[in-house]
Amino acid sequence: MNDTTAFLKEQTISGANKIRRTPMPSDWSVANEKGSIAERKSLGLKMIFDNMPLFIGEKELIVGTRTFFAPNPKNKDGRSHYDFGLNCGVPYINEDEIKLFGANQSFANKTHYTPDYGILLNNGIKGISDNIKARQEDKNLSRMQEEFLSSVETAYKGLHNLINRYANYALQLSKDAPEQDKSRLCEISRICKKISYEKPDSFAEAVQLLWFGHLGAIIESFEFINYGRLDVILAPFLKDTPKIEAQQILECFLLKTYDQVDINASYLKKYGAQLVVTLGGILANGENAVNDVTMLFLDAIDNIRLPEPEFNLRLNSKNPPEFLDKAAQLTISGCNFISYYNDDLFVQNLTDAGIPVEIAREYGFDLCQDITIPGKADFYCCGEVSLAYLLMDILTKNSSFESYDELVREFKSQIAERLQNRITHFNMAQKQVFEYRDGSHGQYFANIKANNMPIDWWGRSPMSPLPYLSGLFYGTIENAADIIYESYPVKEKGVIFGTAPEAVNSLAAIKQTVYDTKQYTLQEVMQACLDNYSEDGQQIMRSILWNSPKWGNDEAYVDNIAKDILEFCLKECKKYKTFSNGGVLGGIHQPHPVPTGEGLMATPEGRYAKTPVAVTLTPENGTMRKGPTAVLNSAAKLDYTLIQWNFCVMVNYFASVFKGNDGAQVFKDLINGYFKNGGLQHQPNILDMSELKAAQAEPAKYKDLIVRLWGVSAHFVDLPKELQDEMISRFTA
Repeated sequence: MNDTTAFLKEQTISGANKIRRTPMPSDWSVANEKGSIAERKSLGLKMIFDNMPLFIGEKELIVGTRTFFAPNPKNKDGRSHYDFGLNCGVPYINEDEIKLFGANQSFANKTHYTPDYGILLNNGIKGISDNIKARQEDKNLSRMQEEFLSSVETAYKGLHNLINRYANYALQLSKDAPEQDKSRLCEISRICKKISYEKPDSFAEAVQLLWFGHLGAIIESFEFINYGRLDVILAPFLKDTPKIEAQQILECFLLKTYDQVDINASYLKKYGAQLVVTLGGILANGENAVNDVTMLFLDAIDNIRLPEPEFNLRLNSKNPPEFLDKAAQLTISGCNFISYYNDDLFVQNLTDAGIPVEIAREYGFDLCQDITIPGKADFYCCGEVSLAYLLMDILTKNSSFESYDELVREFKSQIAERLQNRITHFNMAQKQVFEYRDGSHGQYFANIKANNMPIDWWGRSPMSPLPYLSGLFYGTIENAADIIYESYPVKEKGVIFGTAPEAVNSLAAIKQTVYDTKQYTLQEVMQACLDNYSEDGQQIMRSILWNSPKWGNDEAYVDNIAKDILEFCLKECKKYKTFSNGGVLGGIHQPHPVPTGEGLMATPEGRYAKTPVAVTLTPENGTMRKGPTAVLNSAAKLDYTLIQWNFCVMVNYFASVFKGNDGAQVFKDLINGYFKNGGLQHQPNILDMSELKAAQAEPAKYKDLIVRLWGVSAHFVDLPKELQDEMISRFTA
């Protein structure tokens, strides 16, 4: 790591960025300006771009940061303070509209989007503006289409202004700067002046425009806007840039992606909007996508070693071996923010779902392991079913099933009903939002009133358009419609099946102790769950239940139950279409293990109430009895062809497994063997138990220790104690 990178990293992780933040003026508003909701939304965004304080830090090569935050004027004690809120936008909805809609949904933004920043880099702001102007010449546009195009045009005028302001600011700073800084600031000014309108030519120009493009997206949407396939996007701009220069530019970019670590915005205690970069895989034409920029990113990761962004690596049989070689070295060295995907199988599964193969090959990620197609789709989300919660609801109401098969039949029936209800609700929401798009505003408001339902349909409301982000998606300008109306080409949506290990393990424990060995009745087991295993004799029962077969140990008894239930769930998805005629993609996903577990009663596999659940298909804490290979073998038994969206197997490895010269090869053998057996995805977490406990006692000595929580990673010492304790419990029996 060179001196510049080392200095900037220290500035970032120390929270020095706080000096840049300032509350947005509380009297700003465009709510009563002329224009549509979309036009006023973009006018407010442009107001931020035009007036947000600028900051260029010492030694920075990539510039631009979000300096405005939303003030929260009172805390619980009634005293004035500011909390660095992310939801910082200029009010644009007026009182008449709030009465008409029945609520103020101006913040109804589900985020979870992945644009294609290649649209910006390959066209420049000028190209996007020219495309809008050409579309505006169509005399057959509806009024709403005209308003949308106008809103996008205003948003990108604002981005132009922001970048141009930075160009002028850097030039101004250069005049009084020490001699060693003049050339740096003048080059920043030159680059910003160029890319404020024209498309980039050099690698430095492309990365700077990429960052400004992303900065605009998170100012509009607040958080959870992901990067997509940056190695593919940036590769054409590398040209003859010296490797050492290109790597330093990427290192500065990665530090910018961690720029908001000083913002306390989630229960992770620090900025919780973890974002994902996709690397590797294949190109739309089917050829290998790993390139020089891919490897430069891995080298930059090696130097920077910060938990954000996450890196999801697509491993394809066409990739060169050095891709996995380097990634494996990073993983075993403690970079617990890298995930691995079986690219050959995921491309095939998306193609089998009806997505054209050229588009399927372009998949990337939207947070965690949410697969999507950058700039061409939004798979998140049309429903969720929490399997353990549903199972416990069934058993609480009826614990007199005469056979295990009868219980499973009822469970499957309830899963199917819950899934149908979720998709029906989503489709009704789609229909109503599309009615608004198509000009049937009266029908839209009549439906809302008749159904007595909120207008925030899964975070998509006509009251919360996204004109800036829409400019980074294909089809929006052509169709003259915002992305909230699904104007992009691929219409598929995903369904999440959560708390799977708890449901599977509970069924296995019930099958063994109630129906096979008849040690207990189902009523006795359920009473123990209701009592949280606190009454006389229930601790013995809990021990027996806890020692029944558990998912993730390569045991047919429980793995067959998992196959039966989970494959049923995934097959059910294939029965449905969304209102916009998109397919429904099945995925298995469970983030947030601590808060999810806090709401779940004790379960029949011996888990106590309010304790953490497992991450997706990771073994429950304390149940990995036969090592990591057994976990991967269990996961590979599922029919991979049914999994077309989310999927995660996280294995928590003891660091000692990989000590020695062959550690990287051991890891590669695990990954290759798992993928060869039909495995789809792996999130490794390689840690030393003694380090975790020592870090709790002396956090200052372990400030660089990174852990993977679920689809997000964090510095261990920054986590609240309950999350630290949950992480430690993953390594204890």
